[in-house]
Amino acid sequence: MKITAFSELTIDGRMTVTPGGSSKALFGYYGDEMRAWFHSQRACHDAIMVGAGTVRADDPELTVRHAPGRNPIRVIPTNNGAIPDGAHVLTDGHPTWFAVPDDLSDAVRERLRRHEGIALIDAGPGQVDLTRLVAALEWRGVQSLMVEGGSRLLHALFAAGLIDRIVIKHIPVLTGAVDAAPYLARGNSAIDVPQSRWHLVEWRLIGGVGVAIYERGDAP
Repeated sequence: MKITAFSELTIDGRMTVTPGGSSKALFGYYGDEMRAWFHSQRACHDAIMVGAGTVRADDPELTVRHAPGRNPIRVIPTNNGAIPDGAHVLTDGHPTWFAVPDDLSDAVRERLRRHEGIALIDAGPGQVDLTRLVAALEWRGVQSLMVEGGSRLLHALFAAGLIDRIVIKHIPVLTGAVDAAPYLARGNSAIDVPQSRWHLVEWRLIGGVGVAIYERGDAP
């Protein structure tokens, strides 16, 4: 499986414009051309992943709306199943797979499963093991995964060595918010992200937004 991390970063390297704010505030700087390109990228992937924290903060749809193409399967890792009952990923009927700990309670499982299009993937004891989750997705036929997660999910994926490709959308905004979310944040993980070398394989300007695409340093 090829896993690509898609992120917005401001000039001062922030993923939001305010501490604890939603990344949706940056979408207003996209313009129609960037929005269409980004949604076409969603349509090119089998599945799309964000963390449960992003679902709670942003209530994303994670569907293809501004370009032709199919919706990717939504994949949401959650250690406790704390997904708001009104969230798009629960209520709009599009396929969503929640990755959960093996010992998640029956009551929480039932609350999630009562919605249309929902499936659960057991992905580790006590908390979601992302390596085990990726293996489960591959077994289910997922060959390409687009990650739109926040700083903590990205940190965990990089720490596990699971990211193959990085796409950075450079938003032309200087936030001045030194406490806003950076690209990587440790969260509860005790694992450091090792230093790694990446190659810039493509650079383009789309609707006034610079897009940089990187692949691993050992890539041809």
